[in-house]
Amino acid sequence: MFGIRQKLALGFGGVLAILLLVGFLGRESLRRYTGSLERIFRENYDSVVYGQEMKEAVESIDDTAQASLYNGLIAPQRTPEQMIAQFEANLAKEQGNITLPHEGDWADELARLWNGTPAVDGNPASPGYRDQFLQLIQQTGTLSDRRELYQSHFFPLTLQLKAAAQQVIDMNAKNMGLATGPLEQSALQAERTLLALVAAGAALGVLFVALISRSILRAISGVTASAREIERGNLDLVVPVTSRDELGQLAETFNAMAGRLREFRRTDRAKLVRTQRTTQLALGSLPDAVAIISPEGRVEMSNDTAQGLFGLRPETELSSVTTEALPALFRRAIEERRPIQAKGYDSAIQIFNGQERFFLPAAVPIFDEERNLAGVTLVLADVTNLRKLDEMKSGLISVVSHELKNPLTSIRMATHVLMEERIGPLNPKQLELLTAAKDDADRLYEIIENLLDMGRIESGRALIEPKAVDPEALAREAVHENTAAYRDKGVALESDVPADLPRVAADSDRLRHVFSNLLANALKYTGSGGQVRLGAQLDGRAVKFTVSDTGAGIPKEAMPRIFERFYRAPGQPGQTGAGLGLAIAKEIIEVHGGTVHVESEEGRGSRFSFTLPLAGVLEKAI
Repeated sequence: MFGIRQKLALGFGGVLAILLLVGFLGRESLRRYTGSLERIFRENYDSVVYGQEMKEAVESIDDTAQASLYNGLIAPQRTPEQMIAQFEANLAKEQGNITLPHEGDWADELARLWNGTPAVDGNPASPGYRDQFLQLIQQTGTLSDRRELYQSHFFPLTLQLKAAAQQVIDMNAKNMGLATGPLEQSALQAERTLLALVAAGAALGVLFVALISRSILRAISGVTASAREIERGNLDLVVPVTSRDELGQLAETFNAMAGRLREFRRTDRAKLVRTQRTTQLALGSLPDAVAIISPEGRVEMSNDTAQGLFGLRPETELSSVTTEALPALFRRAIEERRPIQAKGYDSAIQIFNGQERFFLPAAVPIFDEERNLAGVTLVLADVTNLRKLDEMKSGLISVVSHELKNPLTSIRMATHVLMEERIGPLNPKQLELLTAAKDDADRLYEIIENLLDMGRIESGRALIEPKAVDPEALAREAVHENTAAYRDKGVALESDVPADLPRVAADSDRLRHVFSNLLANALKYTGSGGQVRLGAQLDGRAVKFTVSDTGAGIPKEAMPRIFERFYRAPGQPGQTGAGLGLAIAKEIIEVHGGTVHVESEEGRGSRFSFTLPLAGVLEKAI
């Protein structure tokens, strides 16, 4: 059977053979071209180098001869033997690299001038350049005789040697230029041959592919059309089997796959219906409003509460609902790919449906196994009763605080008068008891003030009045107010706030509580000899303040709750407050539009930081 494998092997094998042939012929042509180019240029270039080396040797010899005859000239660094060896070595190389007409004559001329000529037919011998050089530097004869020898014989020989060496250089350099024309012709011929081979190979390859692909694609086109019908959902289609080769086996596999898909469709539909009904029943049993939204923003499923109160009916576009907070919450969950939870009862959505109700919204992204977004679950928790309880609690705290403040003021005043002994003298025991009562009364008064401040902040009555303030001035005032307490305990308080920081939008009176609380806490948990540092730096469109200490640190289990109201970390030394200081500081910073953060490690200190927006940023936000 002549199947697809054999057809593909024939088609690609033929193309491969053509490519191999074209590559081999092209390689041979290029090798001949490059070999000719390399040989010509190598021979001529070597002769140029030899001639240049001989010229340099002659110039060095001449400089050495002058140095031996005339004062004030500096002799070269090389020895005469090295100069002579340089010339003779390059002369020998040149005599062995004669490639041009008359190049040998100039090489012989160089040898004659260098070595001299013996006496022939009554003609006297002529000393060579080498012998004259040795005679000059060995100082044979008087100085005047040697100078005469240099001027009359040695220097003319220097010029003749340099001229002969230059002739060798010039004729080889000229030949390198003349060889460019034939080489270009050779390269052009090689290029034409290569292009012809490529064109022939391409034509043969196209012919092979056309013949083989025609026989293959005719059968594949039928299978492809059937596969497209299955893609459209026509699982009842049966692909005709027209051959017994691989394509026929593919058609049989398609038919088997379609049968399995029909079976899966029946079971998946039943399973999907059961899942949808179970999910709908589960959602309907919840008291909160729940809706499942597709990534495109369309409601896919929701319970009765979501449909009746918020209009989140299936197939409804989320952008069309009247509650504006829900589309914004959905977009944040899509963009940030994390659960988005509204903070505090102030973010609750108010609904009137015969009675006033409050729902706290949350959006939770749904991901598949590959972390692709599959949708978003909107949950609107009914917090009506919790909100009422919170309001009752806040009201109760406010009333109780106000009711306690007046009698407590009288108690503080009475203890103050008694301790001043205006009514009569006190014995030491009475003074001790009054001091303890005064301290407890002051602590209770501070707790009541904190409760009232918390109530005012929550109710919105404690509105801040931000002004453009210099960060360095805020830090300087905070350090000044706490310097005495730090000095008494023996703890170093340092300020590292640059004077060139931009001004921030802040209410100085409110921030005084923040700095006072953070610095007081740092002092409380830092032993004598420790260090507390107040720093600040630019952080985007805000200034970040940092209070770091070298104290005991915060237990790891207390870190998540450190800013909660009435929370006190376990193991605190001595008397502590009601756990409202950090909670109030956090509220004040957040009202300013900033954030609060804490880092700590037991035994190595803590680091509290908060941000304040730059002047102008908070006003724009408001």
